[in-house]
Amino acid sequence: MNTNTSLENIKGRPILIGYLPTLGGIPKTSNHYLANSRFINTGDLAYTYSATLLCAGKNFIPWDFILSAEEVNEKFSRVIFFLPCRIAPPPYGEDGFPFEFVTKFIEKLTIPFTSISESVQSSHYEYTANLAKQLQPNVTRYLHTIADHSTVVGTRGEYSADILRRIGISNVEPIGCPSLYINGPSLHPNLTSKKSFDEVKNISVCYSNYQNLKHSRIKDILKLACDNGYQYVEQSFNLIVKALHYPHMIEAVDIYNARKFYHGLEEINFLLGNQQVHYFTNYQIWKKFLSNMDFVFGARMHGLTPALHAGVPSLFIAHDARVREICEFFNLPFIAEKDLPSAGNLSAEHFYSLSNFEPAAKTYKDRYKNFIDFLKINGITPNVTSNGEIRDYWEPTPHPEVLESETLRPNMLDGEKFSQICKQLVG
Repeated sequence: MNTNTSLENIKGRPILIGYLPTLGGIPKTSNHYLANSRFINTGDLAYTYSATLLCAGKNFIPWDFILSAEEVNEKFSRVIFFLPCRIAPPPYGEDGFPFEFVTKFIEKLTIPFTSISESVQSSHYEYTANLAKQLQPNVTRYLHTIADHSTVVGTRGEYSADILRRIGISNVEPIGCPSLYINGPSLHPNLTSKKSFDEVKNISVCYSNYQNLKHSRIKDILKLACDNGYQYVEQSFNLIVKALHYPHMIEAVDIYNARKFYHGLEEINFLLGNQQVHYFTNYQIWKKFLSNMDFVFGARMHGLTPALHAGVPSLFIAHDARVREICEFFNLPFIAEKDLPSAGNLSAEHFYSLSNFEPAAKTYKDRYKNFIDFLKINGITPNVTSNGEIRDYWEPTPHPEVLESETLRPNMLDGEKFSQICKQLVG
């Protein structure tokens, strides 16, 4: 690990966070459209915010990919990365992430560096050992570089750690995902004191099929939401987000892609028409919305973690190895997508019966302690008290325009107008 800069000289400087979305959220105006369209997964809010809070408190600045390594060495005390799913075989290794640029940046650092929560990107539920052989040279070089500059590399679970070991990286430890640690030493107590299902009135769904898989159950899940009045939270920037906030920007290609993504648009049209679709770019607004739910379920890991933070019972549907890995690491309640009942037998009551957090509550305490110890081993002073409670707690304050667009007027198109636009563009 290259740390030529004197620790005395860097004391008091801020920490550079390798990736952090705009915490206040993104206003839904035309001049913010480009920034919004590049924010392809709002789930990044959940783990980057919590990791920043635990690792840096308020003493941080996000890296903008413009500051050079030389400038960073001069102005910051250390660099902490928690970048999403960078253990990435094709086609994910070609998703536009500048591996070569970031690798050279890390190689030039002379201040302490740590990579937290590295994770496999996968469209498969199974843990396949040969994934290590599929990694492209630029990805492998990147992973070795972060390992060379970290005391210990943290991964979201055992599978990701195993893949790193298979490519020759030994200083690796599974530490889980920081998004789960937002409650401090213990999970929210409400998770283990559930109501009876008869008392469950408000339910929200968070699902996805960003890999455009034919076997995805997204259509069946959204049909369940339509039939029962459940809310739906979208995390991907796509046709839905344009319908909610940028209807004048909808193009024929958006409709074509959405038909593959959702396996048709009938359910989306219905949900839009009934004001049941939501999209959040600020974590505080998102968590508050889910706090009003009695139950949340779905296939997006970070779409459900704000609910856990708010103490709302949830069930994860593991559609890939990433969700499975984190659920197994924490003993979180989950069901594999491949094991879901047939469409006619899907029910929120069944999902609710599976949302037992007793095992997770026990496992969590050890996982949290291990995470805090991991930070200390890497020279990071955790933002916690001696008993593990978060010391300098804060939440991302929403931008006023974001608060308005995501709560007061979250839906600019009704179902009829949405349907008309689709017919005009593609017939």
